[in-house]
Amino acid sequence: MKYQIVRKLGAGGFGNVYEVQASDGNAYAMKLLRDIGIINKQRFETEIKILAQLNHPNIVKIFEWNLGGDPPDFSPWYTMEYLRGGSLRDHMDDKFKDGYVFQRNWTINNVILPTCHALAQAHSAGIYHRDLKPDNIMYTSNDKAQIKITDWGLGRDIGRKSIALTASLGQIGGTPGYCAPEQWFTFDTIDGRADIYSLGVIFYEMMTGRLPSMYNQRDSNLKRSKVLDPPSKYHPTITKDLDMCILKMLELQAENRYQSVWQLISEIESFPDARYYY
Repeated sequence: MKYQIVRKLGAGGFGNVYEVQASDGNAYAMKLLRDIGIINKQRFETEIKILAQLNHPNIVKIFEWNLGGDPPDFSPWYTMEYLRGGSLRDHMDDKFKDGYVFQRNWTINNVILPTCHALAQAHSAGIYHRDLKPDNIMYTSNDKAQIKITDWGLGRDIGRKSIALTASLGQIGGTPGYCAPEQWFTFDTIDGRADIYSLGVIFYEMMTGRLPSMYNQRDSNLKRSKVLDPPSKYHPTITKDLDMCILKMLELQAENRYQSVWQLISEIESFPDARYYY
């Protein structure tokens, strides 16, 4: 298909995203690689490979790609679903301006469980997102009824050599504030538990309007800068069970978190008031 750029939608770590009109009459989003360095190109190719093999209602769908790019600048690109509802980050920022914290059951039904189920499929395929954050969770429409996970460029460890190269360039696999502690210190042991930590940060932030206290990025013993308040301190409808669940997702040591996203799903569904989550 042929594409006509309509407007710029945003920019990620290594690519710009545009709304495009296609020759089939439909609107798509197109991601163009902005900086064709060895790491960025590797991440771009990784994202295409991952999206091409994943098929889930809560993971953005990819359609076409060209790693060689088109003239005159030959920037690699791919097209994906155009998600009209904006990002969870924009939604959160808009709500937090008025001191709002998200309703517990809506958050679980519309964001947390759908994200868990999408991650479950990815983890089953040996794929870990490693950069989960509100910017990478998008709504399909303005009614905010369905989410899609995007930006899978850090999605899979493709060999110790590539990890060592990333580390040597002073880069980490993830975003400060949202990435798990092991993404700073132990590049060779990152697995699905890192995604659980990142989702825990998102969950905590939606329930409280604030990020959990950070761990000390210079301390390999992994200690928090201060005691982490339970979400119920800021959100009176949070139950003791949900407090414990979110705090367990945010354990600094991976072995103390839920060991799989399936275990997390089972825990949420076992709560005494789980009937309200459906």
